Amino acid sequence: MIVDFLISFVLGMIMFTIGSSLKPGEFRAAARRPNAVILGLSLQMLFLPLMTFALVNLTPLSAEFKIGLMILSFCPGGTTANLVSYLVKADVPLSIYLTSLNSFLILVTVPSFTYLALNYYTGAGDVIHLPVGITLTKVVFIILLPVLAGMWVRKQIPHLVIKLQRPLKYVSIVLLAAIFTIKFFAPSSQGGSGIVWGEVEEILPIALTMHILSMVLSYYLAKGMLSNHKACVTIGIEVGLQNTTLALLITSTILGSEEMAKPALVYALFSFFTTFTFGYMTKRFGKIHRLEQA
Repeated sequence: MIVDFLISFVLGMIMFTIGSSLKPGEFRAAARRPNAVILGLSLQMLFLPLMTFALVNLTPLSAEFKIGLMILSFCPGGTTANLVSYLVKADVPLSIYLTSLNSFLILVTVPSFTYLALNYYTGAGDVIHLPVGITLTKVVFIILLPVLAGMWVRKQIPHLVIKLQRPLKYVSIVLLAAIFTIKFFAPSSQGGSGIVWGEVEEILPIALTMHILSMVLSYYLAKGMLSNHKACVTIGIEVGLQNTTLALLITSTILGSEEMAKPALVYALFSFFTTFTFGYMTKRFGKIHRLEQA
């Protein structure tokens, strides 16, 4: 689909921009912090699905919408979460490190958890298989290669890259917003959604509750276990901002259900902006808190 290709292209551009702000030593430092990595992955892969399961069972949503929200919770933050961490100056290497690891873990967790959700809500679980080749190709071409290219360009022409970083931030935000707006309003034949406003009103409250709870709870759980405040902010962002592109791939393409895809579309309307606000406020609060303690 044209829209899906544009989303992938823009995400690759964003990761190039993020890579241009990084140095190789920062990744090695992230890998040497297993506590933050294990906590972040545990919250993404286990805590969020369990929290979402408890939440959706309290609602009168249809089985298709509940399954859609559950599948969304199985899809941990991708490049958009990396962008938010970059914009609010959180722990970007940790963010990319978590994204790279969970991109491999989902090859097992997403099919398994989706089967359980389908079986629980419909009584007829379909065995699904993520396309391993496509998933790994996306990890390489949308995340790893653009990041490495950005780091290489920074090394070769650092002065130019530093000058361009600020305008590239804003270009990335505008492009991402434009692409998801097209995804929401474009005709179905071009990769659009076909969603109606009544469905948005039905899904929005529970999707927003799930989103905010996941950010706030994971942030405070991290604060109770880690001393690095930037890492806590990053974990809150990573857990709170789900990979809507992957959720749409599973629901719309693999399962062939536009109804199950609609929660991910509604979630995409607000999640970037609320996550950015959360990241900015928690980062700012942390600075104030440390100054008060000094």
